[in-house]
Amino acid sequence: MGLVESLARQAIVTGGDPAQLARALVEQLASPALRVAFVFVDRRLDPAAFAGIGRALSVPVVGATTVGVLGAGVTAGGGPAAIGLGLYGDWIRAGVGVAPELSSAALARSHAAVHQAAAALGTTADALDPARHVAITLLDGRCGHQEAFCIGSGSCAPKIRFIGGGASSDLDHDLPTHVWANGEVRSDAGVVVVLESELPFHAVSSCHLVPTELRTVVTSATGCVIDELDGRPAAPRLRQLLGSVGDQLEEPRPTHAFARYIEGVPYVRSLYSVTGTRLVLTSAVETGHVLRVMRPGDLIQTTKRELETAAERVGGTMVAFLAFSCVGRHSEAALRGREHELASAYAAYPTVGAQTLCEQSCMLLVNHTLTGLAIGAPRL
Repeated sequence: MGLVESLARQAIVTGGDPAQLARALVEQLASPALRVAFVFVDRRLDPAAFAGIGRALSVPVVGATTVGVLGAGVTAGGGPAAIGLGLYGDWIRAGVGVAPELSSAALARSHAAVHQAAAALGTTADALDPARHVAITLLDGRCGHQEAFCIGSGSCAPKIRFIGGGASSDLDHDLPTHVWANGEVRSDAGVVVVLESELPFHAVSSCHLVPTELRTVVTSATGCVIDELDGRPAAPRLRQLLGSVGDQLEEPRPTHAFARYIEGVPYVRSLYSVTGTRLVLTSAVETGHVLRVMRPGDLIQTTKRELETAAERVGGTMVAFLAFSCVGRHSEAALRGREHELASAYAAYPTVGAQTLCEQSCMLLVNHTLTGLAIGAPRL
């Protein structure tokens, strides 16, 4: 076994029987040196079969459902797959906290989950060190309280980086999304994993969208659906705005997006689809929000550049890259016929992850973004 594989290992299984796939993951990940595992499972597979593998592995296992797993050997359009990332050795420790029932008190519960994760490491949230600690988050991507979860968790330990993503499903069919930790599958919940690492690491947050001069006001919206912009039916109004700058609204899967700017920082919201006169987003907006229209930049080159930078930041060699890549990025790549290029950009590194409905970057809830954690090899 090489150095990289002794520190981090990818396991991927495909097929239709969740129980058999879960057993196969255990066989591939099992080792006395295993310290923590992240598992992402195709939405078509029963997550309950995978939530319990932590008992067989005797380490914390956290995971989420997704419309698409990311990793070497993943075939676009193939059968249901599950993928895992195991971290091995005394260089890594993990503390896990769970934020249940976000609908009742998302800010307080996500805050408490960070304290729980820090306590599992024998420390406190205030004492977490940005040079040694980083937080990975998973949450129900359709719970409706994603923004409060990000604010509550990120504000609890503002000195360290928080990166993560929301479990995903097919929005066309209103399917639920799930996360799991401690052997229990949950919806309306989030998970916080605080990692303590002796190896170098770098948190990535990458968005290739470019702001236009166009602004619009949400005048009618419910959850992720915008009915009106500027007092007019939403889809025709957006077509009109884009036409005024020579752009075109691509349908039914747009590549443009919206961003709400707060103190100069864009909170991006992906446009998932156009349905009649309505616009469906992957995360909610509220009536009264002023949105900037964003156009796509170069997805592939931006992704390659960010990953190259991440590799440099950890010393030139990654042993693992844990990735949360927005479904909007993959829809855009498919529309442009660049799915293979995007997959190749990820495959150039030891990437394991999932397509997500939303992403967390510190206290920000965003869309159309790649967030991830690059872990480097030991410095000799």
